[in-house]
Amino acid sequence: MKCRLFLIQGVFAFGAVVACSDSKNAVSADGTDGATDGADATDSTDGADATDATDGTDGTDGTDGGGETIAVSDAIAADTTWTTGNTYVLESHVFVENATLTIEPGVTVKGNAGTSLVVTTTARLEAAGTAALPIVFTSNEPVGQRGPGNWGGVVLLGNAPLNVEGGSESIEGFPAGGERTVYGGSDAAHDCGTLRYARIEFAGFELEKDNELNGLTVGGCGTETEIDYVQVHLGADDGIEMFGGTANLRHIVITQPDDDGLDWDFGWTGNVQFLVLQQNGLVGDNGIEADSNKNDNDATPRAAPTLWNTTWIGSNAEPGTAGKTQSGFMFRRGTAGTMKNAVVAHFTDFALQVNDASSTDLLATGELSLQSSLWWDNGGATATLVAKSDVDGVDVAALVATAESGNQLVDPKLTDALNLDAPNFLPEAASPALSGGAPPPAGFDTTATYYGAFGTVDWTAGWTAYPAD
Repeated sequence: MKCRLFLIQGVFAFGAVVACSDSKNAVSADGTDGATDGADATDSTDGADATDATDGTDGTDGTDGGGETIAVSDAIAADTTWTTGNTYVLESHVFVENATLTIEPGVTVKGNAGTSLVVTTTARLEAAGTAALPIVFTSNEPVGQRGPGNWGGVVLLGNAPLNVEGGSESIEGFPAGGERTVYGGSDAAHDCGTLRYARIEFAGFELEKDNELNGLTVGGCGTETEIDYVQVHLGADDGIEMFGGTANLRHIVITQPDDDGLDWDFGWTGNVQFLVLQQNGLVGDNGIEADSNKNDNDATPRAAPTLWNTTWIGSNAEPGTAGKTQSGFMFRRGTAGTMKNAVVAHFTDFALQVNDASSTDLLATGELSLQSSLWWDNGGATATLVAKSDVDGVDVAALVATAESGNQLVDPKLTDALNLDAPNFLPEAASPALSGGAPPPAGFDTTATYYGAFGTVDWTAGWTAYPAD
């Protein structure tokens, strides 16, 4: 059944009307019962039911999973629920304003070209899937014809602090001056909502150089925002970009982005734990590209996120053969930050770049700190840490590879991390990554005293996917 969602604004209230046509394919939209009950339809290991996230017949691969197909083109200005079993097709940039959009487990959201889902500073997104019924944001192109940049992705905007002049900014990817795309403020706890057990596929596009939408764009969201168990796959720009704010990231999978894996700007100070990146060998850039503020490197709040237990996998191409210069990390423009218990392996050109006097000074003083991590086969080297800076006289490798740092040049022995179709990021049984890491502090999972995003449990199982098109 093909339906169209119209949002109607009256004098005193908002309402919604769904108009449907073409009943020849009508299927009941049942499927809400049991979506949160672990005893019934949520067993992701049973390929016989409709909840296996790897079964291409159930809709969790981005195809229609039965139920209704509903086109959405207007702004969402009243509390709205997108229902389990249905597919929602974005026909424009859909803005959520002064309302909460709830997306139930198992919903598929498809974007046409030039569309995105934008949750403004006056709204919230409550998109909580499950491991068995993830929420899938994907392209509306047919399977086999999908690719990076088919649509614009998911944008979350809040009122947490930025380090820009005036304290607010227009989010990238849209023409400047639009009131709905302005974000930033003074509420460090601003709650943009929940995005949990969700995949974002084939998203992102460039409006113009340095003005792009990413798979997931987060601007000025605060500490009450929950972003947990999220995969961004085959995006046309960065996997995730954090524009200021204090939002945290947990259990994040970024696979084959066209540019950087994780990008941050404008004074982001959130926490990250359990993140894995697998780089795109043809067009991928850095695992991390990090700035504080390109116009004022000392603007406050200074970007200074804290990252524990992350895995960064490059393309393993021969040096000089990748589509772009590939580094594990590019820190510049005044960013600080702390990274511990990381695995950094197989980046084509460099393990690490630290540019600009502002960030190299922070590296020297320890405000930019990379410690207790395993580095392997970056820049074609296994016996040295291949690093660079554009500041004369700065030896980045020497600053990072001190005896006190806890950094090691050692093979982490991951199971199949370079496999693009069905990666296994877990350490092998005899891997040095399984023990010896630093103990995370309060506020993090303090039991994760291993290197990288994984110990012996594969938290990606059941809800992630790696389609080529």
